[in-house]
Amino acid sequence: MLGLLLLASRPASAQRYGQYATDTTQVFSYVDQLPTLPGGGDQVALVKAIQKQLQLPAEVRESRVEGRVFVRVIVGVSGVGRKATVVQSLSPACDAAALAAVRRMPRLLPGIYQGQPVAVMLTLPVIFLSPRHVYAANEVARPARFPGGDAALETWLLQHKIIPAEVKQRDLQGRVTLRFVVKADGRVGATEVINSLCPGCDDEALRLVRSFPSWEQALGYDDQPVAQYQVLHVWFRPGPPPAGLAPPVPESQVYSGAEQMPNLPNGSSDAQLQAAIQERIHYPEHVVSGDTQVSFVVEPDGRVTRPVLLNSLGIATDEAILDAVLRLPRFEPGRQRRQVVAVRLKVPVSIEIR
Repeated sequence: MLGLLLLASRPASAQRYGQYATDTTQVFSYVDQLPTLPGGGDQVALVKAIQKQLQLPAEVRESRVEGRVFVRVIVGVSGVGRKATVVQSLSPACDAAALAAVRRMPRLLPGIYQGQPVAVMLTLPVIFLSPRHVYAANEVARPARFPGGDAALETWLLQHKIIPAEVKQRDLQGRVTLRFVVKADGRVGATEVINSLCPGCDDEALRLVRSFPSWEQALGYDDQPVAQYQVLHVWFRPGPPPAGLAPPVPESQVYSGAEQMPNLPNGSSDAQLQAAIQERIHYPEHVVSGDTQVSFVVEPDGRVTRPVLLNSLGIATDEAILDAVLRLPRFEPGRQRRQVVAVRLKVPVSIEIR
């Protein structure tokens, strides 16, 4: 936003842009020190001072137009802004409001070049956003902040997060990414999952965000509280297994085939495995027909872990199949060189709803 304005920060030789009033006869585009507000502050402070002078046209207040107008102005040796012109337009009403705001900015401390006050050409952004606009992090002067900052947020999540059972059952590791609104009063508003991990994980991440305490509000460039989008990653890991239960074998040590493959108590042909899974499926209300293949690990103790589908039939149907696999009885584990080992099996699954 301030890129064009900040171009004026590098020293260079004087450049003439025509004859203006006495204190703008020689106009510099690059100086050692830019014009500043009498009370000090950087160029962001200058933009904020202009935003405070801005009167939003009706088309902006009604959310019909949003955007920026770039205004070029000569700040003379006296610190007075002169010859303001629009160099990037938004609409006639916004252009006029931007010019009026720039012309109402206070007298500045002039720019300095080689130790002398000089006239400087600035290009200033004037921002037009409706009162109902939800700001991105790069659109605000001060972003919204969890009470106590990022470290306090991480501590809060650790204290309040509940690991869903399916994370442990499926040995899931990953994150749920959410986007939510911190309202102008600091409360959390609309929340959505933009990167899913599992249904239970998504629900838990949503619960956490919706139970947040009020945040410190974001401030716009007029120093008024505004609504702002936030993005949050909530991480889930299985954690240690219950006492007496061995952790899952690392994936690098899982066999894809073994001298003696795992067997169910009543046999483990493809047809028997498919039948065992099919009879355990609790079909969702809206089920999708189709063919897929489920892969899962039979651990050395015979339990099933880490089921995944090799192609999706839809979220609800996928979860019903994965849940059925996790409820399979314990297998007789696979063996390699007479040692029990973890083996990954692949089983076709066909869903046909008539």
